[in-house]
Amino acid sequence: MASRKNAMLTTEDRRWLTGDKEYEGEHAKQQRYQRRKDIRERVWNSVLDFTILFEHLDDDQCEAIFELLAAEGTSKTGERESFANGVRDALAFFLYNVGVTGLMRDATSPAKGGAAAEQFVTDALTRAGRKDDLLVNQVHLDIEATPASLSDILADLEAGEELSAGELQYLIESGTVDVTELQGCIRDQLFAEDTDE
Repeated sequence: MASRKNAMLTTEDRRWLTGDKEYEGEHAKQQRYQRRKDIRERVWNSVLDFTILFEHLDDDQCEAIFELLAAEGTSKTGERESFANGVRDALAFFLYNVGVTGLMRDATSPAKGGAAAEQFVTDALTRAGRKDDLLVNQVHLDIEATPASLSDILADLEAGEELSAGELQYLIESGTVDVTELQGCIRDQLFAEDTDE
């Protein structure tokens, strides 16, 4: 990850954000401040660049950028997954930071915190539709979310409660579960030889 070419983040930004690089010594505080400031400025400018990309980048160039998403079963499966995760996390980054969790927390009163997110999603879908001569007449977001905490999920698991698929995913993504060991348990359960034979 840190060895990729500079983009919105430089190699040093990536190393610092992921904890592979630390600033120490007399000027560490100033160096951290400057690194954060540089990242903010590059992110801001990169976001502004998306308008130029959306309006002016040729369709064949866009297809070349996103072709991996359609390339299932190729030798580039790892790259495809990384790129798909990047697209997912870009959307999550933008939605989270414009307040989508406010909408999730109180779907009955989006004005309390999610109105901006809902407007961004509506406007983005409308703009994307127009690019292909589609008139988006209505966008309705129907989000069902419940408060979740790792400690509550672990308590339910310890008490023998049945976890939902979402809670299991939350648990796996929290990093508290050894995914390799979990895969082994699933493999054993699904592919164990029938002991009755």
